[in-house]
Amino acid sequence: MTFPYPCFQVQFKADGTVFQQPEADGLMGGMTDITDLFVLCHGWNNNIADAMDLYSGLTALFRTQIDANSALASNKYAVCAALWPSRKFEDKDLIPSGAAALNDAVTTEQLKSRVRDLATLSAASDWPAGGGITLPGLDELETLMDRIEDDPAAQLRAADLLRAGLPASHTSTDDASDRFLSMKSSLLVERLSKPLNPPPVKATGTGAASIDPFSTGTVSGLGGAAGFRDVLGGIKSGFLNALNYTTYYLMKGRAGDVGVKGLSPLLVKLRGARPDLRIHLIGHSFGCRLVAATVNALPDGEQFRPDTVMLLQGAFSHNGFAKKGDETDLGAFRDVVGKQKVRGPILITHTRADKAVGVAYPVASRITGVNAASVGGPDDIYGGLGSNGAQTKDTTPERIEGTLLPVGTIYPFAAGVVPSTPCNLKADGIITGHSDIRKPEVAYALTVGMMAKAAMAVTT
Repeated sequence: MTFPYPCFQVQFKADGTVFQQPEADGLMGGMTDITDLFVLCHGWNNNIADAMDLYSGLTALFRTQIDANSALASNKYAVCAALWPSRKFEDKDLIPSGAAALNDAVTTEQLKSRVRDLATLSAASDWPAGGGITLPGLDELETLMDRIEDDPAAQLRAADLLRAGLPASHTSTDDASDRFLSMKSSLLVERLSKPLNPPPVKATGTGAASIDPFSTGTVSGLGGAAGFRDVLGGIKSGFLNALNYTTYYLMKGRAGDVGVKGLSPLLVKLRGARPDLRIHLIGHSFGCRLVAATVNALPDGEQFRPDTVMLLQGAFSHNGFAKKGDETDLGAFRDVVGKQKVRGPILITHTRADKAVGVAYPVASRITGVNAASVGGPDDIYGGLGSNGAQTKDTTPERIEGTLLPVGTIYPFAAGVVPSTPCNLKADGIITGHSDIRKPEVAYALTVGMMAKAAMAVTT
């Protein structure tokens, strides 16, 4: 696997801390004559080989665009390949419905397999760094799947076991995880088993309302985030969604821990040794949550701010940067914007074609009993960054709404914007799925963002 620039691999344990200190030391020692460092953070559907392949492909695209830019070409670049214990899933397995089709019934073996996946994932047993947690009762939970459809006692016991041992420190209202962990098992089972019943939409060119799972593989009115199984409901589909949601919750917490306890302190050390080093953070999927948590945890002060942030198909709430009500009702990463913790723009790709990024939101709607106009859409309280972009209507600076543009096109933020401005780049027709991010347009947007920061005055 080749990289166009020197690459320094740094692994983190599931608890967030650095796995092998010599890797971090090697990064620190390798920055002597480097001007710009790309810090790349993969998502949850990667193993180490896949993550490094992604990083290699993206940085090759970066190199092409940098070499074509005379203002950037003379700089000296390096790559920090951040690696954290996630798990290899296919994109279809990240979709709340498991990419179900109309006749795709949930099987007992499918449920058991997901329980086993959850055990491996929580313990991080298939990653060198390890450091995960052993959730109690998963062996019993697997056996309960044999009786889950017809035995109410098994259903309640399974709901209890599913949540046993999950840390409460990562709950939030953005994804209803606070309710998921605290709700009575009987009510949780009841709500997870119900159909979503989104409002019907009118088919193009007709006067009739319809739900058509056959045309696109998704259901009209569900914001591109759910499949037909999510609409129909049922005990087995409800528990499959709950298992997917539990996986989401574990990864959400782990990404935050790596950002706060691992990567953020590492960047503070880097800037302490090299205050002139330009840092560009790029995340994909749950790596975007890792990046946002990293920046959010940085100390206040201009010397710690990264220069550019790019969030590719982010798997966290579209309200993550928002001031949703008063000062006590803030998005998880509100300080990134409110305290202007990035010197340049925050570039956010999003597309409704990304079904995987909505993993939490149909489940969240069930848990809370919410029936939105478009479940997981921009007007829903529950929705994903990679699907809708940042929703920050009451935020200063205001977000910029734009499109992921062809190489060579002028971006609205090219002349400079207020630091930490969320710049939503709608990527329909370019990014066709959750992991379809190796695009020249992505690399070009990043280089424009790298240039834009020079026109900005940073305030404290």
